[in-house]
Amino acid sequence: MLAARDSTPIPSALVQLCDSAGATVARAATGAGGAFRLGAPTPGRYRVVILRIGQHPWLSPVVDLSDGADKRLTLVPPDDPVVLEAITVEGRTACRPVLDDQSLIGSLLSEAEKALTLTKLAMDSGAVGYAVRTWERNLTPAFTLVDSTGELSLDRAWPIRSAPPESLARHGFVYEEGPSAEWPHGGTTWFGPDAVTLFSPWFLETHCFRVSRSADQEVLEVAFEPARGRRGSDIEGKLVIGRRTLELRQMEWRYVRLPAWVNLRGAGGELALQRLPSGVYVPKSWRMRAPVHGITTFAGPTRRWERVVGWQEIGGEIAERP
Repeated sequence: MLAARDSTPIPSALVQLCDSAGATVARAATGAGGAFRLGAPTPGRYRVVILRIGQHPWLSPVVDLSDGADKRLTLVPPDDPVVLEAITVEGRTACRPVLDDQSLIGSLLSEAEKALTLTKLAMDSGAVGYAVRTWERNLTPAFTLVDSTGELSLDRAWPIRSAPPESLARHGFVYEEGPSAEWPHGGTTWFGPDAVTLFSPWFLETHCFRVSRSADQEVLEVAFEPARGRRGSDIEGKLVIGRRTLELRQMEWRYVRLPAWVNLRGAGGELALQRLPSGVYVPKSWRMRAPVHGITTFAGPTRRWERVVGWQEIGGEIAERP
């Protein structure tokens, strides 16, 4: 894939293969040299959609693909930058936004989706070459460090554990399990957001979004929170996006509507992205914190006091760069 203005390769573009009904059947990210490879599930007529951060989507002419045959394409999408709508009312809120609908919020969410999807594709495909330093910490209820362990590894999977949107819609972001032989008092699983979650129809339909400018005017912040009437454990937070480049820089979230025993604030996480010289987006650093459930029985086993007895925090950062 080449840039229209100077024929240079375009790295870190999201490439999607769409069938005659417009459904995406394959996707990939371009490498440093602008190359990509897509596999069609069946012979037929397809179109290629190019998504670049800061640019409007581009749709290729129809491509006929025959069974078992490779087809080489040189794509030259035109330069078509996204021009943001002016922020005329600070703190304006939109519920149930539509991605890429030319509104300010829709445009910014679309750009954030591209960045997160490109990052996950690059990591899943092994297209990045760096080591990560991960750590796990145990804290007191007052957030004082108890102990910490860490390691250096080449495990470059998406660092935030998430779940399918349909599962989150049903169980929430905090899933409490009943007692078992291994966990007599039950257990709690905490899920974080990813690109599939944040931009799924379910999440967009059940959350409200608000755009504001930073004090230095360098970034735009898209805050999100559950809409009224939403039940179950959920998250609120913000996406931090570069004002000029429209690159997603950071994602932060906090858990809300938690079980009654979580009587302290502090559960949540953050993830910072970085674009490497090769053009690949990677998680620069990340952190996720969840409370540890404790149960005290008194006046007989039928009376119990559930509370936060500490915090568990996991995180990591790039340790070596290409």
